[in-house]
Amino acid sequence: MKRILLILSIIAIAAGCKHDVTNVKGPANKRPTQLPELPFILEGDYTPDTGVMYKVMIDDDTCYVTIDHIADSQMYGHYYQLDPTTDIVIRKEFHADQHWKERRKESAVYIYQMPEYKAVVDDRYRKEIYNVVKQGDIEYGQALGYWTSMTGTDTVSYFNILTSGIGNSFVKTTQSLTMDIYLPDNQENGRPLILLLHGGAFYVGDKSDSAIVGWCKHLAAMGYVAVSANYRLGFLPTKGEITRSGYAALQDAHAAMRYLVERRAEYGIDTNLIFVGGTSAGSITALNLAFMRDNDRPSAINGSRWRDMGPIASSGNSSKVHFHIKAVVNMWGAVTSLNMLKNSNTNIVSFHGDQDLVVPYDNGYPFNDTHIKVGKRLFDRMYGSAQIDRRSRELGRRSQLYTFPGEGHSLHKHSDGSWNQHNFELIRDRMSTFLYEEIVGAPAQIVADSLNSRHFYIDDEMVEHVTWNVSGGLITKISDKDIWVVWLDEAAQHQLNATGRYRNGYGFEIHKKIETHGKSRQTT
Repeated sequence: MKRILLILSIIAIAAGCKHDVTNVKGPANKRPTQLPELPFILEGDYTPDTGVMYKVMIDDDTCYVTIDHIADSQMYGHYYQLDPTTDIVIRKEFHADQHWKERRKESAVYIYQMPEYKAVVDDRYRKEIYNVVKQGDIEYGQALGYWTSMTGTDTVSYFNILTSGIGNSFVKTTQSLTMDIYLPDNQENGRPLILLLHGGAFYVGDKSDSAIVGWCKHLAAMGYVAVSANYRLGFLPTKGEITRSGYAALQDAHAAMRYLVERRAEYGIDTNLIFVGGTSAGSITALNLAFMRDNDRPSAINGSRWRDMGPIASSGNSSKVHFHIKAVVNMWGAVTSLNMLKNSNTNIVSFHGDQDLVVPYDNGYPFNDTHIKVGKRLFDRMYGSAQIDRRSRELGRRSQLYTFPGEGHSLHKHSDGSWNQHNFELIRDRMSTFLYEEIVGAPAQIVADSLNSRHFYIDDEMVEHVTWNVSGGLITKISDKDIWVVWLDEAAQHQLNATGRYRNGYGFEIHKKIETHGKSRQTT
């Protein structure tokens, strides 16, 4: 094997290094290197700096050379020689005697420097980084109804729910519709908005629901405008009246959203990032808000037996603004028609126990846990999260379903009604991740080129700028979102690091560990 004496301009090279096989064909070859470039023909009585790594190119050969020290006319250093059969390079020591200045050879020399790397730290919408300010009991509208708040829980038996308020279900009065707004204590505009609605079978519940408030505070601490709203509750125990109660909740949710969108400047809301969600009846309402249109309204709202309740947007307040729901957080909710999912290009993340007897996981009638089977008598057939997820995927929507095997209704509580912190946090974290991806798009990833083991790239049109860094390796070429790397055999760790910003301004930092095995490597 030919021995290399690497000398910078005046360093004689007995034989060239192996060809740099990372110079692949294609557009990337036409881009200039981004490594700091100092090309010149070495000549004269020049002595290279010690402790500096040089990328030395002689004809088509490339090596990485460091002169460790020069003493008594002796040169000592080490180099890495590229081998076309592997992406691993091995450190080799060299020693040149006192005649090294006499063996000169023309070469192109680049000072090798890792690109300056400063991680873009941007934890918005990923971590709790703000204090939360609450604006409570904000009136967003008024409407005729029975009540808008009743202490209770969506785990109470349906019979007890009905009997608890039946005495107040005969005369409607004007109800004040209120919301609590949770805001991050920053001064930014362009905040995402999420409206979360409590459950309670359209009969009980309040915007102070502990789970809803917990999720609102968490999202606001990450930078969202998070809102918990009351809506009209109560009905006489007939199928038509229950249907009308659900429709009234939809009208109120629509009014709440109009109120917020109309004040988008006041709250710094980005109307391209509007989300809605809820638990149980609140989730049914959220799904209806995203997908139901006036031509989907149930017949019970304007039949001959009842006063016409009007279009969806006709109640609560006089605001006429329009909005689009980007995504729904569906927590054990359902719809009465899968066909209406085609009405909106809205994505869905769903959480549901597959043994839920209150709201069906797949399809069926609500409240199948009662002995008298009131569900079939008082409700239409409903299609739960499993059916919603399937249909959404068929329509090409982004849909994620988290099924809780063996669990029933109200996943944030145990079957005995006690708090289930594990499920609460799991739902919180999965919800947050899904919404973050709705804001910035799918997270950027470092991809390994299957045809060139030294080549890695970020294939994401939403990424605007990338800075690279390598641990345990050397960059042979870098260009825009692409990098070519060889790995040091003696390094304890091999890792690619990339940081930058998406086109919408949000920052990212990603890492990819590389496991090397002899002349091959695996990525994790």
